[in-house]
Amino acid sequence: MEIEIDKALEGQIEARVVAAERHRHEAELAEIKTAAAAAAAKEREASESRLKKQLDAERELLQQAAAADLELARKKLELAADSARKHAVVEQEALISQLQADASNEKQSNKELREQLGEMMQTVRDEKKARENAELEAARKLAASEDKIRDEVLKSADERYRLKIAEQEKKLSDTQKALEDAQRKASQGSQQNQGEVLELDLENRLREEFPFDIITEVKKGQRGADIIQTVCSQNGSACGTLLWETKNGKWQPAWIPKFKADIRLANANIGVIVSQEIPSELGEMKHLENNVWVVSPRLAARLAAALRVTILQVAAANTMNAGKDVKMESLYQFLVGPEFRHRVEAIVENYTVLQDEIEREKRASALKWARQEKAIRAVIDNTIGMYGDLQGITNRALPSIRSLELESGEDEAPEVLRDSEPVIKIIPPPTSQSSLL
Repeated sequence: MEIEIDKALEGQIEARVVAAERHRHEAELAEIKTAAAAAAAKEREASESRLKKQLDAERELLQQAAAADLELARKKLELAADSARKHAVVEQEALISQLQADASNEKQSNKELREQLGEMMQTVRDEKKARENAELEAARKLAASEDKIRDEVLKSADERYRLKIAEQEKKLSDTQKALEDAQRKASQGSQQNQGEVLELDLENRLREEFPFDIITEVKKGQRGADIIQTVCSQNGSACGTLLWETKNGKWQPAWIPKFKADIRLANANIGVIVSQEIPSELGEMKHLENNVWVVSPRLAARLAAALRVTILQVAAANTMNAGKDVKMESLYQFLVGPEFRHRVEAIVENYTVLQDEIEREKRASALKWARQEKAIRAVIDNTIGMYGDLQGITNRALPSIRSLELESGEDEAPEVLRDSEPVIKIIPPPTSQSSLL
């Protein structure tokens, strides 16, 4: 199968672009995940800081409010006690003035007045003592009221603080849940994008490896697998169907029944699941059931080539079996007919012509070899004669040439045919055409 250079380059460029795009997409996803995690951590730290500052400010405000309430109650009690004390002093002064006036007016009854004054003074002392006791009781009640108010204020502050903490914890929990949902959606989007990249890569590889086949993508939302490969022969006739399903998640045995239903729905010959994660007991390629295979993306193209050959062979066998008797009759008529005889005669005649040309070339080559051998022999004889003459003139002073000297123990050289023609054996061509068949 021949592929044009431009088309091969286009496929390589497209594969490189897809790989680069996949790499860039993975890098972007990694950056998005890192940025999302950093933003979530930063947002969580900022939320905790804001919550702590807000709670500290509210606690301080509550403490200030409690202190202000206590101060206001204390001032009210002090004002009431001061007012009562002033009122008693005024009454006491008025009484003393009245008694002094009565004493000055009634000097005759000093004794009685003194007695009355003593009683009054005793009464004043009793009243003063009672007033002091009342002030002490009021101070005690004020202290008790202050403790009660302080406890109520602190209890209210603690309750509001607890409610604020619960509210902020709920906000933090909601933020954490939203972040987890966002991360899960991002992870799902990443897996979906990786699955689409795997499907696109498989589709492009099938188009590059098998240009005669029809590669059809199953649209998103449409029931069925991912890719349908219609296997076609070189003359364009459809021979069978391969159904492809790409998986990028963890291996699940539930994929098999659903995929078998897709194979029946598509009326495909064989179905193949291309999965990134395959159990170790299955290896990288495994025949699971009747017409279901599982394979890793690295070996998908090789498995496709093997399954495609099987489909083509089955289709060819079915085509040959169809109308076998008619074909045998046609073959017999061709063999006994004149067309076959004429073709065989033409082959034999052309073979004879070629054989004659070969024999002529062989004879010409033999003559040429004989002339060349004669010339070479003459050169060797002249060289040996010149070497012998020089040895005789120099009284064998020349260095010896072993290839021109006799070996030790040899008395004489074999006779050499000097001017005789070499014997040439010519193989005659076959005389009958029956030996060619």
